[in-house]
Amino acid sequence: MRSSVVEGQAWENVEQTRSTPSSVKMLLRACGGVGVTFLIPTKTQRPWSPPVGFQCVYESYFQNETRLWFPILRLVTSYARRRDAAISQFLNGSFRLSVALVVVAAEIDVSMSVRTFEELTYPKSMGDGLYSIHMRPNYNVIVDLPNRTNNWHRFYFYVKSENFAFEEPPGDSFRFLLSHGIGRMLLIVCRQFLCFLLMVLCLIAVEHPDTSTYPEDFVASARAVASLAQVNWKDITVERIRRVVDRISRRDWRSDLPPLITGIKRRISIFTRAEQKAINAARLMKELPDLSALIKKKLGGAKKTSSATHG
Repeated sequence: MRSSVVEGQAWENVEQTRSTPSSVKMLLRACGGVGVTFLIPTKTQRPWSPPVGFQCVYESYFQNETRLWFPILRLVTSYARRRDAAISQFLNGSFRLSVALVVVAAEIDVSMSVRTFEELTYPKSMGDGLYSIHMRPNYNVIVDLPNRTNNWHRFYFYVKSENFAFEEPPGDSFRFLLSHGIGRMLLIVCRQFLCFLLMVLCLIAVEHPDTSTYPEDFVASARAVASLAQVNWKDITVERIRRVVDRISRRDWRSDLPPLITGIKRRISIFTRAEQKAINAARLMKELPDLSALIKKKLGGAKKTSSATHG
């Protein structure tokens, strides 16, 4: 057991949990939590004091307004680790967005890797050690997300860090205490990035021409997802999730690589200006059947016009 009194973790507005064995068992039955080992926090325990080998999660993460399921996505644990944050620090909207993006990506046979996810989104501090994740405005393919989840913070429990609960169980180095600033991760990122860069330089030095500096084309994946027609959150149903859950669970991307971007201001532009202009114009249209096809048509027409003019 860990002490529930930890320096820097005493937020007075965090109440004891209202979760019960019955409420958690019902939740596990509804969202595939077969074999999950859980604990109900005592009156003195809080989200930052799970026993060794356990992580804190909220019931609302798995209910209708968020629709996360067990085992918890690799994307969730990978993102939290890269931000040096506990899973319980993220508001429901963060995982709601994660669920929606992995589903629409899987439907076009694209893996929503943590690197792709980072290109499409940005984190925002909500105070009190809590964070939310939002779509970058130009890439907003998920619309009409609920603004808030009522009483989400009152029902929480601990789950054991094993394969029944997580696709990629958090290790001993995974954060369980609430971080006061995920910006602190930049120091860790810089150190990891330097090690990664050194490794790449060594590979180049011994002439490995087929070695990529990053083993996945996350920009292409981000482009594919960002060019989709906008999807309403209410259409990301449980049935729709189940149809692609096997595709979502494929381990075809690495979660242990350091970020290539170490600041929040420098971001990769996954579209050219002409492409982004076409996307913005297309999204103003109603009953849009296929955004990516429309973009290609507009850009193709623009190129033909330009060629004719030069001729």
